[in-house]
Amino acid sequence: MQFIRSAMVVTLALITLIASGADTQEKQPPKSGLTPADYVYQLPDGVTRREVTFYSDDVACFAVIFFPKGYVAGGKTPGVVLANGWSGTHFSIEKYGARFAEKGLVAMTIDYRSWGNSDGFTTLAEKVKNDDATRITRGRLDVVVKRTRLIPTKQVEDVRNAISYLQGEPGVDQDRIGIWGTSSAGGTMMAVAALDARVKVVALQNPAISGKNQPDGPKAIRGPMLEDAIRRARYGQGAEIETGFSTRRMIDVETNQLVAEFRPFRYVKDVGSRPVLFVVAGNEQLFDNRDHAYAAADLLTGPKKVLEVPGATHFEMFCNQPFEISANAAADWFREYLGLNKPD
Repeated sequence: MQFIRSAMVVTLALITLIASGADTQEKQPPKSGLTPADYVYQLPDGVTRREVTFYSDDVACFAVIFFPKGYVAGGKTPGVVLANGWSGTHFSIEKYGARFAEKGLVAMTIDYRSWGNSDGFTTLAEKVKNDDATRITRGRLDVVVKRTRLIPTKQVEDVRNAISYLQGEPGVDQDRIGIWGTSSAGGTMMAVAALDARVKVVALQNPAISGKNQPDGPKAIRGPMLEDAIRRARYGQGAEIETGFSTRRMIDVETNQLVAEFRPFRYVKDVGSRPVLFVVAGNEQLFDNRDHAYAAADLLTGPKKVLEVPGATHFEMFCNQPFEISANAAADWFREYLGLNKPD
């Protein structure tokens, strides 16, 4: 298949999701999250999976690697790292990893630090006597482990460390690495691609790439945001709030500040000419695609495509026909630009 050389944005109307006669049925409200039933998938014939541990700033993180049929450790197969969005874990994106492996890729679905099956952030419960002359102190210590800490820049680090792990997997081609992210991980992956030259191809689903309409310069820290920053610095813990879609979880108020400061749209220009696919929900209810996927595509200089799935909402993209469209489009994008497709 011939590579796309010119900069273009393509909006495709692939499928009509409302079956004939649907107007006579009661209209269902948009999905506001995912349930365990939405995570279910069948492992394709010949595809295998292995649970692994990778380390991100010394924290043990969980991942599942999917291997394609006929995979050999002595070969050179392209690899892809996949990450979920806001308060999400590997559970709902394993099905994408399985599909990518079915299409011939090695796919690694990860949990960020303190989420899913990964370990949490650990601090000492009380001061331990040490100094710079002793670099490592071992012993039985009381520690505090914090979970569900949502910090965009640390999630960027987690993805980059997962890339390093995947590059060390025997049989993975270190020079053919892609990344995939959904929802807020769209912004995360934009930052990863901008910072990490090892990323050769990007595919995003319903990407939230915030910051387009934000003024230049740093985010002001004042009012409750400043009060919480002072509280964290002086006492080690700020306030907490509840958040989440599929599952509600407590997170620190610090997330409000750190998300506001992140603004991943500023990273888009540094992705440059690398191929980027955006698959967006035609009925996206969480943000305006024009300020995210479409605006980001306008700035990219390499092969790019915006694929819009008509009728689908944000969480419906994980299920049924929208999932098939999005997962297959991303897999085909990786196959093309990571060199798995034979030229015409």
